Amino acid sequence: MAKKKYPVKSGEHAARERLLQSALDIFNERGYAATSVREIVEAADVSKPVLYYYFGNKEGIYTELMTKPFEVLEKILKETVQEELSARERVIRLYDRIFLLFMKNLKAARLMYSIYYGPPQGAPFIDFEGYHLKIREVTDLIVKDGIESGEFRKVNADTLSCVLIGALNFVLEEQLCHRSPMVDKKGLSAMLALVFDGVTPSKSKRER
Repeated sequence: MAKKKYPVKSGEHAARERLLQSALDIFNERGYAATSVREIVEAADVSKPVLYYYFGNKEGIYTELMTKPFEVLEKILKETVQEELSARERVIRLYDRIFLLFMKNLKAARLMYSIYYGPPQGAPFIDFEGYHLKIREVTDLIVKDGIESGEFRKVNADTLSCVLIGALNFVLEEQLCHRSPMVDKKGLSAMLALVFDGVTPSKSKRER
């Protein structure tokens, strides 16, 4: 495997960021189990003690890569619950922010999917399902608010939540393909709009 070069940045945490980037690239190329600390530090152009100082070991750097994006997701979900918008606007805004977070961390997402759906490779356990359930819980909450307020027809809330999350998951997984995605953020908004039009009472449709 050809050694990748990472730009040398000034600043106290430059080496830390290079370690994260090099580890992420090599984990994706070789898999977690096959990646050694030596390969990571060589790619990042630092010594082993630098990695040990920041992350402790290979498990620590993997955990950092996987949990940092989810910390941002937690913040997004908490903010969404407190927003005073229509149910439709809350879901669209939430999923738009999740999409942007996913794209910003696309390499980490690829690694997550390979670990979750493939062999665990001895990687530290990360509760990926728990984060999915948190997205589901917030979506359920918004959907039920929409039904109770009359914004949505009295449909089955669980079914509507599944349809919405299914659209989100489909579009996110499209971004993992090694080709131009068929559906992007704009396409996601169009899919959600189609679903919401289907559950909006007729009177409300005429008023919009």
